[in-house]
Amino acid sequence: MKRMYKILLAVFCTGVLLTGIGVGALVTEFSALAYGGKEILGGTDMRTENLDVEFEPDEEKLFIGGWYRWDQDAILTDVGIPENTVRFQVTYNSSRVFPGAYWDEECREIDFLWNWIDEEDDMELMMEAKDLFLKNLKAGRIISFDTLGIEKVTVTVNPANEDDVRLVW
Repeated sequence: MKRMYKILLAVFCTGVLLTGIGVGALVTEFSALAYGGKEILGGTDMRTENLDVEFEPDEEKLFIGGWYRWDQDAILTDVGIPENTVRFQVTYNSSRVFPGAYWDEECREIDFLWNWIDEEDDMELMMEAKDLFLKNLKAGRIISFDTLGIEKVTVTVNPANEDDVRLVW
């Protein structure tokens, strides 16, 4: 029985030693990696368009909202925009998304939204990400991935309508 305990102790110590060597090699390899930046997946066909939405002003403020987190704090004004019109200047990747805006008369709000275009298969993007990841890993870099959709949205109205609308998000 004592012999069995000695064999089990030797196997245990060998396992601990091999695990320590493996962890040491892992830490050494991982600490040698550098950040390689961000890679954009899929096609990029960047466009900038103006989407105009007409509305009827009322005593209550009209809300401008939607699926986009606004980078601007206040609505811009421009005398070149017709009265009772909200202009969304949208910079977007036309190979991935299709932007739109409409006036919801019942809720008294103008919504900005976009739809994803299903031209590129998600599996294709995943395989592209895998290939880029492995290529950069072999070079000693770790990278992050992104796909371009809506890059920027700017909301502008005529100065006469500045008090009729309000940004919400």
